[in-house]
Amino acid sequence: MNDRKYSIVIGTFCFLNTVQFLIFDVNEFAFFGYEERFSVYQNTRSELVSWVVTYKKNISISLSTATLLVCSLLLYCIHTSNCVGMLCYGVWIILYELLSLSVILLTNTAIKEQFKELGYLHLIFQISRMLLHLFCLPFVTKYGYSIFRDPRAVSKTGQRRRSSISTVESWPPVGMGSLYYKLN
Repeated sequence: MNDRKYSIVIGTFCFLNTVQFLIFDVNEFAFFGYEERFSVYQNTRSELVSWVVTYKKNISISLSTATLLVCSLLLYCIHTSNCVGMLCYGVWIILYELLSLSVILLTNTAIKEQFKELGYLHLIFQISRMLLHLFCLPFVTKYGYSIFRDPRAVSKTGQRRRSSISTVESWPPVGMGSLYYKLN
């Protein structure tokens, strides 16, 4: 596989992975119980932590929507051989993963002791997603650099096409006299 195909697979993977984690984040429960409601999170004195815990779903939806747009831009720019999408993808994925990690670390400080395993699960998911995205980033960067360096070499018009004319031109020259003898 070449870098273009890797980039297409990476863009598709990022799109589907973002949808998967968006579904997880939106459907996460913060309160349990019917008559008595038990919260997963404890009250904190930090305003930042309480704000992040309160607006965690909104933060997740905004980051995921932006990531889906950037992944769509990446796939479009791969199709049109434009290096801007690869640059935007690289910068956004690093920023997205850092913001997601900081949200998870902040919410882990507010989780009650009974639910600490839930925080570890979130951290494991985040680290595995970060490793997958950061492992794939050099392929997208390499393809973007090859487009930036020579845009005609990676486009469809710059590729050589094989045709029957080039095959005929590679035959050795045959004179009319040798054709006459072969026919008789």
